[in-house]
Amino acid sequence: MTADDAVELVAGEAIQASQQGTFAVGGALIDNASGTVVMAMHNNVLVPPNGNKDGFLLHDPTAHGERQLVDWYFDNADQLGLAPPAEMTVITTLDPCAMCAGALMTAGFNVGVSAIDDYAGINYDSSFTFPSFPPAVRAEAQQRFGYYAVAAPCARAASGGASTAFGDETISAVNYLLTLLVFSSGVEAIRKASNTPTLDPSKLQDPAGLPAGSPVRKALTDLYADTLTVRSASWRFPGAELAEPLLATAKAAHAAGGELNAVALLDPFGNLLTCTGGQEGQSPIRTAFLLATRNYAQMRWTLMSDPAMRDEATQYLTHVKYCTFVHLVAPDPESAQGVMTFGAYGSSIEGPAPQPFPSSFQYVTLPGAATEAQVAELAAALPPLYTQSIGVAPMKVLDPALEAAVRPHMP
Repeated sequence: MTADDAVELVAGEAIQASQQGTFAVGGALIDNASGTVVMAMHNNVLVPPNGNKDGFLLHDPTAHGERQLVDWYFDNADQLGLAPPAEMTVITTLDPCAMCAGALMTAGFNVGVSAIDDYAGINYDSSFTFPSFPPAVRAEAQQRFGYYAVAAPCARAASGGASTAFGDETISAVNYLLTLLVFSSGVEAIRKASNTPTLDPSKLQDPAGLPAGSPVRKALTDLYADTLTVRSASWRFPGAELAEPLLATAKAAHAAGGELNAVALLDPFGNLLTCTGGQEGQSPIRTAFLLATRNYAQMRWTLMSDPAMRDEATQYLTHVKYCTFVHLVAPDPESAQGVMTFGAYGSSIEGPAPQPFPSSFQYVTLPGAATEAQVAELAAALPPLYTQSIGVAPMKVLDPALEAAVRPHMP
């Protein structure tokens, strides 16, 4: 296999994604030593139920091809005897977004890229300096990320990627343009589709009033046993009432091999819908935030894909863009994982934040010696999609009582 063969393969995955009605991006996991394809996947953010494109679409805002490949690897590496991530390459049709770039760096993979994404891609300015990564991560990114040379008439020189599979090879202009155009031709319409259908919060009904046997209440309970038992006075001003669920969830996650962290999800009524811990012991990118937004979205998709449940789900379950995420511990501003988390948040709300302040991305405590300013600076350095359109703006919770209740129980 050559670089051009690999790009042609992932372009085919992108075309399948386009036909599915989701973002047209495809990727493949390559063993560097043999040059063989281990697995290929495409974007699955939007998944029509039962193939019906008129049905509900938003399935998983984190289901980009690259992120899925990382989790697939950690689910299967031992059983299949796969090489370590540093000896493998994820080849992708499009420069990875902040979430996927952070995930690939966190997991330790090499990356081979065909087309540049000047709006959401980690190399959006084509400078190969990776300004969105923390300074300590940039040099490693320059070793692990490679942008293939492109033949005339496009005639692009190769950049970096000393560890990237097929890094010294050139891809054809035809395959390069295919990877670029299949994505750009439908991206705006697909971004719009990922935000619908949903009711404005003013028209939403409070799920706390649902009877125990209702489909929505049952689905929420399956997701989080203590759902709807805690309520904040305001969805954007959480207080000490979240201390117990955040700490209990974080401690359980930590005991199971994850990080000591948790993410609470509040709806516009202030209801605690879910509280989620990470599973970093299974995959280093299976963090509390990625699981929180993914699990909620998939649960909502399942309900809204069933005609018998769709009306109730529409009336009581809002899109995540209208929710508040409360992290026990803020993303680490010195890590690639922090970039991944901010990128996943951006993918979750997709468009401009409905209410810029107080932010829907909040945290109670900071990791290590990090400061609020460092967390804000990392968000401000993200590619244009996140800074100019979405407005990723992490902030510490405004009620000091929540931190006061949490602090004595943290290391």
